[in-house]
Amino acid sequence: MAGLIGASSVAFWFFLVDIVAGRPFFTPAVLGSAVFWGLRDPATVIIGFETVGAYTAIHLLAFVIVGTIASALFSEAEKDPGILWLLIEFFVAFEFGFHATVALAFTPLLAELAWINIAVGNLIAAAGMGYYFWRVQPVLRRGLDQKPLDSGSIL
Repeated sequence: MAGLIGASSVAFWFFLVDIVAGRPFFTPAVLGSAVFWGLRDPATVIIGFETVGAYTAIHLLAFVIVGTIASALFSEAEKDPGILWLLIEFFVAFEFGFHATVALAFTPLLAELAWINIAVGNLIAAAGMGYYFWRVQPVLRRGLDQKPLDSGSIL
């Protein structure tokens, strides 16, 4: 569920960004063209159902995998609350890895996609997924209630 929340929130964010720019589905078309056909020039992108659909499937799968890993870590945190720090490290490593991959693999496309839009999309996804986990994982809520973040420790 967390993966679905993250994937749909990022997709919706970029749908809004693309609509405002007057280019619906441009972002998944660019990323899909880069992933599947090695596109490096965003001026040559063709927005097509196959490209947008295929990229959306990969996007969804990636978020489901991330959500599944996070969920497994939260389940382990039920037994050992110290694992909550591992979740924070997982999130930071995932974000760094994502941005590094985008920077290395899609450098020519970044001018079209804008870092700020990518960062905002990731923040929206993280907030949605985090809220979901806060609602369904009592160990997180209990840990934050007992020792808030400003006390130097989650637990």
